[in-house]
Amino acid sequence: MARPSVVVVGSGAAGLSAALGAAAGGCEVVVLERDGTVGGTTALSGGVAWLPVSDAMKAVGLDDSAEKVCRYLDGLDGGDRDRGLTAAFAGDAGRVAREIERRTPLRWEVLAHWPDYHAELAGALAGGRSLWPARLALAAGVEARIHRAPDQARPGGGGTEPAGAAGHDGVVFRGPVRGRALVGGLLAGLDDAGVEVRTGARVTGLLRQGDGVCGVEVGDETMAGRVVLASGGFQHDSRLAGDHLSGRAVVAMGTPGCEGDGLRWALAVGAGVRNMDEGWWMPALAVPGEELDGAAYYRPLHSERAYPGAIMVDRTGRRFVNEAQNYGEVGRAMGRVGAPCWLVFDRSCRRRYPMGPVGPDGDDPDWMVRADDIAALAAGIGVPVAALGETVAVFNEAAAAGRDPAFGRGSLAYDRWIGDPSAGHPTLAALEEGPFYALAVHLGCLGTKGGPRTDDRGRVLRADGSVIGGLYAAGNVAASPFGTATPAGGSTLGPALVFGFRAGEAAACDR
Repeated sequence: MARPSVVVVGSGAAGLSAALGAAAGGCEVVVLERDGTVGGTTALSGGVAWLPVSDAMKAVGLDDSAEKVCRYLDGLDGGDRDRGLTAAFAGDAGRVAREIERRTPLRWEVLAHWPDYHAELAGALAGGRSLWPARLALAAGVEARIHRAPDQARPGGGGTEPAGAAGHDGVVFRGPVRGRALVGGLLAGLDDAGVEVRTGARVTGLLRQGDGVCGVEVGDETMAGRVVLASGGFQHDSRLAGDHLSGRAVVAMGTPGCEGDGLRWALAVGAGVRNMDEGWWMPALAVPGEELDGAAYYRPLHSERAYPGAIMVDRTGRRFVNEAQNYGEVGRAMGRVGAPCWLVFDRSCRRRYPMGPVGPDGDDPDWMVRADDIAALAAGIGVPVAALGETVAVFNEAAAAGRDPAFGRGSLAYDRWIGDPSAGHPTLAALEEGPFYALAVHLGCLGTKGGPRTDDRGRVLRADGSVIGGLYAAGNVAASPFGTATPAGGSTLGPALVFGFRAGEAAACDR
């Protein structure tokens, strides 16, 4: 192969999308992935991408506009959002979604009933902006190249079967996980475009030319070209996480390869940074013995905390949050009170709903604390007995009337959607029937939100706003355009795809 003119570092959503964009611009492209498989944290995800104003939305009669998206993001703004980037995202998400369909076998499905996380705000929608890939058949050779988590099925149930097949990656939000399908579709598109995706190729540094970047070092080899960093966040690097995510008892989620390589390289060439103390927070469950690439594996807790008959308490035995709201807000609250916390539920909840990998009819595992009454449960998890008893009593009285005056659980569209729509109340029920149970809930970081600043073309910027020639970044390696906000399902993958594609296009034309 001739020397590539664009080198993409990382093979998650941002990296694969960047490679598509660069290939569309007529460049010779290579993707370098340090791990032995493709997909990174994207492959472990639900595969949901927040892509507003899409053709897929129009096809099912949903009206949207970039103006509405920006109005919604204005309402979420914590003062740290990059308005230029979010305007570019809102204006271009639909086009990028269309280009991905054009250049890959992926076809988007609309999650019509999945609301924006703050659907009560102006500009939000009650559903439709979150998309995921329709099921697709992939060659076995493509499927085998994609990263897999411990809780994802083995081949034959990979979420890539033809429509109607029984197998799927796993279950999240009462449906199949499509992260591997997203990666597989992008990878198939790159194969068709003649793009090399090289695994087991860990970049060790950037090549400099004057004030800019002109390639990468891969071990003893050098590779010339404009460089797109898409290597993920830094949550698995204990030193970086300790420096920037300090004050929270955070556990690292995502692939262990998210060790901040791209951040260090960008800093070494003078990049300015932003949002360094922020992450994509997620309440998480640890199942003893589960590992991913030699590191402890933490499962995300989604619906479990929203089920009727379950609450979360802190180490004082008190509730501290609306448990049913989106994972980012729950995780942020956990950071304030200190993790781990506890998910507490009764027998009725246990026998009706899955809890992590344990089905309603499964045996109680050793890591699930069980007691005959609330006082014994409090003693078993080490929280004050009187406080937990009072917490449950107060919650039960209000829940019996379908209310939560303390935190407003059930008042948001997302709360009602993530719970159980078939129950008497989708997310509220008293904890009355013993035995009672508790699970330790950790503060997980799906990925970090901090990194080098970029412009709306993905070009990496210095602290003074000037461009570092030849260097681009997208995805969790770069500073999030949303700042602290988590707008909707797919808030990580949507911008990764959009700004990855834009960065690839920019790298292709900056010759």
